[in-house]
Amino acid sequence: MSGELLTSRKGYGFLSESPALAQALPDSITFIGPSTETLRLSSDKMLSRDLATSLGVAIAAGVGVRTTDDVRAFARAQGFPVMIKALDGGGGRGIRIVEIDNDVEEAFNRYAVWESLCRVKFSLRKPSQARIGNTLRFRLSGTVQEPLPIFGKESAVYSGGELRTCSFSGMKLIASSRFQKIVETAPSRLPRSIISSLVDSSMKLARHLNYRGLGTFEYLVNSQTLDWVFLEINPRVQVEHTVTEEVTGIDLVRTQLLLFDASSTSPGSLSLTRPPPPPQGYAIQLRLTAEDSSCSFRLSPGTLKPADIVWPSGPGIRIDTWLSTRPISEDSSPQWNVGTEFDSLLAKVIARGHTFEEASQKARRALKELRILSLTTNRDILAGVLDHQDWLTGNIDTLWLERNIDDVRLLGKSLAARTVRGSGKIASRDDAPAGNFPASSTTLLQPGALFHLTVSSSEDTSASPTKHSLSLISISHNGFPDKLSGVLQSSLSPIPLAFSLSQSTSAAISSSIFELANPNDALHIASPLTGKVVELHAALLAAKGNGGGAGRFVRRGETIVILSIMKMESTIKAPRDAFVKRLGNGIQVGAVLGEGTLICVMGDRPQPQSSRL
Repeated sequence: MSGELLTSRKGYGFLSESPALAQALPDSITFIGPSTETLRLSSDKMLSRDLATSLGVAIAAGVGVRTTDDVRAFARAQGFPVMIKALDGGGGRGIRIVEIDNDVEEAFNRYAVWESLCRVKFSLRKPSQARIGNTLRFRLSGTVQEPLPIFGKESAVYSGGELRTCSFSGMKLIASSRFQKIVETAPSRLPRSIISSLVDSSMKLARHLNYRGLGTFEYLVNSQTLDWVFLEINPRVQVEHTVTEEVTGIDLVRTQLLLFDASSTSPGSLSLTRPPPPPQGYAIQLRLTAEDSSCSFRLSPGTLKPADIVWPSGPGIRIDTWLSTRPISEDSSPQWNVGTEFDSLLAKVIARGHTFEEASQKARRALKELRILSLTTNRDILAGVLDHQDWLTGNIDTLWLERNIDDVRLLGKSLAARTVRGSGKIASRDDAPAGNFPASSTTLLQPGALFHLTVSSSEDTSASPTKHSLSLISISHNGFPDKLSGVLQSSLSPIPLAFSLSQSTSAAISSSIFELANPNDALHIASPLTGKVVELHAALLAAKGNGGGAGRFVRRGETIVILSIMKMESTIKAPRDAFVKRLGNGIQVGAVLGEGTLICVMGDRPQPQSSRL
C-alpha cells in the first residue's frame, strides 16, 4: 500500500466517523474511511435524515429541539410516546422514551443533555394506527433494527450480502434505559421482499454519497405490519460485524483495508460479487458484559486474570475479546481491570450453524462452557434469551427483553444450575445464585480451623495492635471467596456468632481517603454502586465548605449525587427530609467511589440556641 495507513481501532468508534480527523491528516497518511463530505452527511443523524427524505426514502417523524417547550409541541402534534435521542449520542446511551407529559422535563434534562446540550433528535413511536405518509408510526413493542453492510470503492458500491437483525435493546441500568444491543443474528428472517426494499434504499443512499469504504445503513421495521423507515448511517465497522463475516465469508476488516489499496482494482480481488451470493447458514453474536442483571444491570467492575476465564471452543464457535494473555511486562502476570469509564463489553461469543436452530444450540453450549470466575456477567440473560420459546419462533422485537426480563432471568439461572451440577467444575460467580445447593471451593476450610486476627491502626503506629482468635465451629456454605457462612467462636464475643461473608460484585474502595458507610445506620447515605461523581447537591457542597444550616437541607426525593458509569448517569436520591451533617471523606466531583462508600451523614435540622439574658 502507498503511504501510511491510519485507522481508529480498525474502523471502530466515533473517531473513525470524524470529518475533522479525515481532513486534518497530511497527504502521507491514508484515511481508511469515506470522504470528508460523505462523513459530514453520514455521521450527522439529522443530515442523513434530510438526505433520505430528498431521495424518497421513508423516515420516522423527527425534529431538532432545544427546549422542553419544543418537545411538548412535537408531542402535541404527533402524540405520546416519543423518544428523545441526543443528536451526537451513541450506542443508545442518550435515548429516553417519554410516555406522558409530566416526564418530559426530567427526560430532556437528564437523558438527552449528557451528550449534546439540548440538541436532540425526536423520533415518534406511536403505539397504534401504523400508517405510511409524511409520518410513519411504529408500535414501541413492534420494531426490529436491521443493519445492512455496504462496501464502496471509487464509483462502485456493493451490498454486503445480508441484513443483520439487532432486536435486543432496552436494557435497564439502574433507573435509565441503555438501549444496548446484546444479541445479533444474520441473516435476517424478514420476508425477501422487505429485504430487497431495504437493500435498494441503501444502495440509493450509498450511490448518491459516492460512498467509499465500509459502512452500515440501519432501519426500523414494524414486526406487525412490515412497514419500515430509515434510521441512520454508521460510516464504520460496527461491533456486530462478526455475524456478517460468518455468513458471507468476507473478512470485513481486511476488505476495508483493501478498499484503499491501489493494487486492489477489482471486486474479485476483494471477494465481492454483484449480486452477492446467498448467505451460508446462520450466525449469532452474544455480547458478554460485566453487568449484574439482578441489580438492574449495574456495572460489575473488578480485576480479571487468565486463570479466571475459561472460553468455549469447538467447530462453529468464535471468540472476539480484548482480554489478551500477553503479559503487561516481563516480570508481571497479565491482568485486566474493568473500570467505570468505558464500555462493559468483555467479549463477543459467536456461534455459526447450518440452520438457525443449530446456531442457537451451539450458542447455548458455548454459554455452558463459558466461565468468568471474578466478575458478575450477563451470561444468565444471554442463556435465558436462547432458551426462550420466542427466540426460536422469531417472535422478538425491540422491547421484548424489557417485557420478558423476569422469565429470561429465570431461564438463565436454571441453565447455570444445570451446568454446575452436571459438570463437576468450580462454580463461578455467575453460577452462585442458581439453584439451592452448596457451592464448591478450592480453598480448604473445615470446622475447627483456627485463625489469629491482628488489628492495628495504619495511622497511629505507636498504638499497640489488638489480637483476636477465631475458630470455625461449623460451615454451612463454602463458596469462598464469593461466599462463606457458618458459625464461629471468637474472642470478640463470649457466645458463638452466626456469620455470612459475601464478596461484593462491585469494586472495593481503592483508597484510604474514603470511608465505608454503616449499613445498619439509616442516616448513612452510601454509594449503591461503583461510579464517578459528576454532580453534588448544593447541600452537600455547603456541608463540604462548612456552609450555613439553611443551605444544608435536602428534601425527600431530591437528587443529592449523580454518578457516571460508562457515561451513563445514575442518581442517588435523599431518602427523607434531612439536614446534611457532614460529607464523607474524599467525596468530591470527579472522585470514583466504590460500592458502600459513605457519601454523607444525614440528621435533623439543628435547633438554634436560645440567647441568655
